[in-house]
Amino acid sequence: MSLSRKRRKALKRLKGTAEDLWVDQQAVLDRANAILREAGKQASFLADEEVKPRVKAAADQVAPVIAKKVAEVKVAGETVKHRFSSDVVPALAGTVGSAAAVLQSSKNPEFVKNAGKKAAQAAKTLDKQAPKSAGSKVGLFFVISLGVVTAAGLGYALWQTFRADDELWIADEDPEPETSPES
Repeated sequence: MSLSRKRRKALKRLKGTAEDLWVDQQAVLDRANAILREAGKQASFLADEEVKPRVKAAADQVAPVIAKKVAEVKVAGETVKHRFSSDVVPALAGTVGSAAAVLQSSKNPEFVKNAGKKAAQAAKTLDKQAPKSAGSKVGLFFVISLGVVTAAGLGYALWQTFRADDELWIADEDPEPETSPES
């Protein structure tokens, strides 16, 4: 490609102007970074002076309620442990014993005939004996609340990950000036 002398001078001036613009942009970016650092320091000071005391005061107000709920959950956990050891373990032991007895008795033909009748009578007796439990709803509330908070956190993290903020990124490396072949 053959360029006239006038065109080469114009391109050389344009290249010089572009390099000057690049240097000016780098200076502006350096100044903007310095301003952002200072703004970060001021935000930290503001958080220490204004936000932290308010958060601490709110946490101090909420702490007794949280302690009470934790104690309730602990009591509910002890109740579950007690119910498991007093109700579930004996029932399992009884079931295993009954299964062993059934296996032993299944060899007797008389037992096979009466098994259906005895099972129906036992079911009726259990229905009459088992009271309906109203139970505490603290554990259910805690689990549902934990699930909602987890889902909200996951949704926020996904939103932050996939939002379009491409215009906020600045290239780390300087572009190399294009060199045109001179003839």
